[in-house]
Amino acid sequence: MTAFRQDVATLGSGWNKTLLNYAKAMQALDAQPIQDRTSWKFLGAMHGFHPQLWLNENLIKANTPIPADLTNKTYGNQCQHGSWYFLSWHRAYLFSFEAIVAAKVKELTGDDWTLPYWNYLNSSDPKALYLPEAFVEKTLPDGSPNPLCKYPRRPGIKAIKPGGGFSLEAMEENDFIVGNGNLGFGGGITGDFVQFADITGELESNPHNTVHGLVGGYMGNAYLAGLDPIFWLHHCNIDRLWEAWMNTPGKTMVHDPLWLNGPANRSFIMPVPGDNAPGVTFTSKDTLKGGKFYRPYDDLSIGTGVKPGVNAVARVNMGSPSKQTVHPIGANAAAVTIGSAPVDSHIDLEPTAASSSIATMGATSPGKAVARLYLALESVRGSAPSPLLDVYVNLPDGANPALVPDRYAGSLTLFGLNVASEKDGEHNGLGYTIDITDLAQRLTAAGDFDPNHLRVTLVPVEQISDEAPITVERISVLKRSGVVT
Repeated sequence: MTAFRQDVATLGSGWNKTLLNYAKAMQALDAQPIQDRTSWKFLGAMHGFHPQLWLNENLIKANTPIPADLTNKTYGNQCQHGSWYFLSWHRAYLFSFEAIVAAKVKELTGDDWTLPYWNYLNSSDPKALYLPEAFVEKTLPDGSPNPLCKYPRRPGIKAIKPGGGFSLEAMEENDFIVGNGNLGFGGGITGDFVQFADITGELESNPHNTVHGLVGGYMGNAYLAGLDPIFWLHHCNIDRLWEAWMNTPGKTMVHDPLWLNGPANRSFIMPVPGDNAPGVTFTSKDTLKGGKFYRPYDDLSIGTGVKPGVNAVARVNMGSPSKQTVHPIGANAAAVTIGSAPVDSHIDLEPTAASSSIATMGATSPGKAVARLYLALESVRGSAPSPLLDVYVNLPDGANPALVPDRYAGSLTLFGLNVASEKDGEHNGLGYTIDITDLAQRLTAAGDFDPNHLRVTLVPVEQISDEAPITVERISVLKRSGVVT
């Protein structure tokens, strides 16, 4: 492998050597039985595995022996989402995958190989949103079927279409976790292993979830996503964004022993190249610079929204995360069910706290108290794999949401909702937060922010219907408080 992971767009158009070798290795690994820990299907099943779904998709046969490693909570269904382990687990997953593919490339061609990244947020590249050409070609150069487009995506997709709030706004967040962990860049605090926990970090929410939904098909289902070869280039870019964020002055990475050494109740484990060689266990600290699952990148500036070594534009510097506080200042009265039509929900605010938030949320002078407001959607459940939901605040009565963009709060791609909603005693739905500070300031300036009440409108966009509704157990408003530094 070369020293650095590179942008796939810089490696040459069409069937460059890196992608041709990727296709050859993927084809060989996909032909191996799922019982082999280095097989394509075993690697995919580590992210998510549902035997009946895989049977329905003809990924396995009714008589296929399923290795115990995938069902006994050793390797299978191991991916971490909605928690502060999301980034570190996926970094080790990438490293292990890259090593296995590289070993197969070496065996087949004698070449070295390194996993590239898909830099879809590179504003200087007019084709950044296009899937690399090799992923949409029907055949390999020799005329045989192209394995890089074997597994389903959105019909006819050649490029992802910006939507769902697709952006680099997460990179403006300064803190990996804030207060008790229900806000921040990296995801909520969990001491134990939880495949889909209930507090989604900003980077995971967008662009991670957004790209999964935009590509669609297998990429849009957590039980199948790891089978699409584009998954790995996407996650390589998410990993690069995390690395860029950590290398930017003013960002505060977590150093809690619970994160460094966790989870407490189940070991993370990755396979290695070889004939079912023993796997390697690890913790989050093994994924940091100098750790056994760390890989460098050729560039941390292009398409990241930050420049390592240079203070980045932040929403506001709110001081040490340990000195910030996060408190609910209002919530709705009952669970909300969203089907085929938009649904309103009313939030009663604590007026004193809301008023103080309004008075301080624009503060920028050092030493001044500052607040930010967030909408929190808690315990979201449903049967679809990645529904898309638009959120609006204080829409006028009877207004068409699409015609009132100034009330738009954000979009949520609920990637993994089907997994997080399993009634197995281990999952409790998904949780999301949306920063509404700028919106609240605009509403205040327009005289349309009542410190006593807030109305939230949830608009179904994709994979939500009366037959397949989603429920939101609670919608609350969170006040994040700190002091400008």
